[in-house]
Amino acid sequence: MNGNKVLYERRGAVALLTLNDPERRNALSREIVRGISLALDQALNDGQRAVVIAAAGPAFCAGANIEDLRDGWMECPDPDEDPAVMFKRIAEFDRPVLAAVHGAALGGGMELTLACDLVVAAGSGWFSMPELGRGVIPNTGLALLARLTGVRRAAELILTRRRVSAQEALDMGLVNRVVPGDQVLESALSLAEEIVGAVPPGALKAARLNLHAHMAVDWDRVLKSPLDVPRREWQEGLNAFMQKRPADYGRFWQEGQN
Repeated sequence: MNGNKVLYERRGAVALLTLNDPERRNALSREIVRGISLALDQALNDGQRAVVIAAAGPAFCAGANIEDLRDGWMECPDPDEDPAVMFKRIAEFDRPVLAAVHGAALGGGMELTLACDLVVAAGSGWFSMPELGRGVIPNTGLALLARLTGVRRAAELILTRRRVSAQEALDMGLVNRVVPGDQVLESALSLAEEIVGAVPPGALKAARLNLHAHMAVDWDRVLKSPLDVPRREWQEGLNAFMQKRPADYGRFWQEGQN
């Protein structure tokens, strides 16, 4: 579906969504965001009891598509193409959503896992939020990460942008299970089947609804927060990344002192 950038299939009671843009390491583009939303609709229409999100190629998701970001994606995007709207929908979806992570889950890819209920990671999987170095912010990560790791550790991961291995992610509560790479998908599908195979839908929905209600997220703030970043800063950061040069942020610090 959607130009095959997001594949959809039924695996028993579970809908399997596969990010399918391996040449761009499954970076979240407008096309992929639309594709995930359409696939979630299809899962509901098909009566699937749970959803597993996986990815083709060597990486799970290398963050937001830089070309889309440079094109002003953060500034009042179409809701159907807004990653934060998609993350909100996943977090509030009527069915459990699991991520099967292998390789890199960077930026928006890591935020995608944060929006899911459960995460199964390959031992080779790793996580990072490099956004600040690009002059942008992980707006959904700022809202969801601390709920899992605590504020101090969330601040460290966002501010330092360092790489976190699958094992460390398990230790800090970012993932639920770490398995060999050739078992990650089947492990996630099996866990989803285990969850939905022995509980009624109403009680499952009520449990997830109230779990999230007790840890409420200000999604309006999430959606608006990219506009807090000065345009000139994110333009410099993204241009520098595309041009493979160090970003020149020194002038912005100097301007702030005048």
